[in-house]
Amino acid sequence: MRIEELILEGFKSYPVRTQITGWDPSFNAITGLNGSGKSNILDAICFVLGLTNMSSVRVLSLIIFLLVITFFLLDACTESARSHL
Repeated sequence: MRIEELILEGFKSYPVRTQITGWDPSFNAITGLNGSGKSNILDAICFVLGLTNMSSVRVLSLIIFLLVITFFLLDACTESARSHL
């Protein structure tokens, strides 16, 4: 699955119809200043996918992030310990 176009309408940060195109097929990042509408883009994508409870999506994302960091750090510590044997 890949996003080719996103049309936002009726969001606080996008009061007029806004079309976002030019998505890279491999990697995309949503960046910007506070209040620029980054979370509106995520909310729109999640809405289309049927994810309506955004607080649980954000909590799940944070949990996944923490697990990835934890495994990365454990792996780095294990490699460091092995190199000292």
